Amino acid sequence: MATIVHNNFRNAQLGVPANSTTTVDCDADDLRCSLLDQTDSGTITAASENYGEVDTATVVADTGTGLTSKTIGSVSTGVFDAADITFSTVSGDAADYLVLYKYDATPANATLIVTWDSATTGLPVTPNGGDITVTWNASGILQI
Repeated sequence: MATIVHNNFRNAQLGVPANSTTTVDCDADDLRCSLLDQTDSGTITAASENYGEVDTATVVADTGTGLTSKTIGSVSTGVFDAADITFSTVSGDAADYLVLYKYDATPANATLIVTWDSATTGLPVTPNGGDITVTWNASGILQI
């Protein structure tokens, strides 16, 4: 599962957002993923709040559309899941991070949710011009 669950997202889920505009509805909001190059991006920490903190030069690939087939398990499990994703025809730098975020046309308002790093199986990944498919863990993406 996740390497970093961002503080802003945790606070929003607990009902005490760091600022009044931070809310994430996992099954209704437009959630997207990006592959990032750690060399260019610097360090992403739990305190990193918004996608606007990610330098656009670090984005190796972006889904461009929201996750599909999103589900949230029962109250007892609280597991968020979605269909696997594919980044199409990816080339460029190796990607060290996979980040899940709540999309907003203004990146400064796009809430970072989870970041997986090179300690995760499958990362880093070096693009070769083909597709890169992210297969989520069978037990789900994130337990809330």
